[in-house]
Amino acid sequence: MDGPLCLLVVSTLLTVLRSEEVGEEFKATLTNMGPSAVFHGESIRLTCHVTDPRSTWEHVWFRDDKRLDQRGELTILSAAVGRDAGNYACRGERRGAGGIIYTPKSLPHRISIDMGNVLLTVRQPVLVGATLDAQCRVRGTPMLTEVYLYKDDVLVSSRTDRMADFTLPNVNLTYQGTYHCLAGWFDGQQNLAKSLGNPVTVEEVVSKPILSLDENANTKPKDMTLNCTFTFIKPDPAAEVHVYFYRDETKLEGIARSQKRPRLVVLAKEGAYRCRARVPLLNLDKWSEPREYRP
Repeated sequence: MDGPLCLLVVSTLLTVLRSEEVGEEFKATLTNMGPSAVFHGESIRLTCHVTDPRSTWEHVWFRDDKRLDQRGELTILSAAVGRDAGNYACRGERRGAGGIIYTPKSLPHRISIDMGNVLLTVRQPVLVGATLDAQCRVRGTPMLTEVYLYKDDVLVSSRTDRMADFTLPNVNLTYQGTYHCLAGWFDGQQNLAKSLGNPVTVEEVVSKPILSLDENANTKPKDMTLNCTFTFIKPDPAAEVHVYFYRDETKLEGIARSQKRPRLVVLAKEGAYRCRARVPLLNLDKWSEPREYRP
């Protein structure tokens, strides 16, 4: 291999090896400007935002983990067809001093393309204690005469006022299931058709915490780390989760050092330990099961 060609190969390899993902301080967020389910032939508008005002990022798009040709902060799929359905995600990429760097991918967003005349859209996520908002759409927006909402083939609600929106308040975990709607309309003749099923998952704002105890035998006196693991879906920008640790129902002093996986280092003493995740704005409290420690 001659000299210039060898240098070219080495340079290319170095560029590939230096491509790396940046930390979570730079995040890509995908936003859908319209419904997640559309009729065949309608348009889809998705935006991608990277949390870094100091740099210019190129926005890269994916469908079902396959990189797409689209570029830019806004992507529009005009006259959507069946093959446009899938899980969409985006990320930011830019060239740094050491090569190409990129953000983690955004959370995926599911887009469905309906080939029929009736479809049901449900605003996601659906959280415990919130409302379930659903809309039954008919292609061409004709004059509706009747609309019915079903969950797992059981009638939940109905309307005869030409409106197609449904709001189910105070959702709990029993609201999870597959929803569909049945719509009647008049366009010179009476029609009646139903949508495909729409699976709805109901999620808790704060899941039940799980407490683990990690003993550190190398310290004198011996200490241990209390780890509190849970999921938190932020329903309001002002909502924050506060984490507390207890031994024999007495709150332990100290500050949880991480909100992603809160933990506290304490002296290793015998007792029953628990952790508590609280969202004051929503008056939500979740406790872990007690964990016994015997030295």
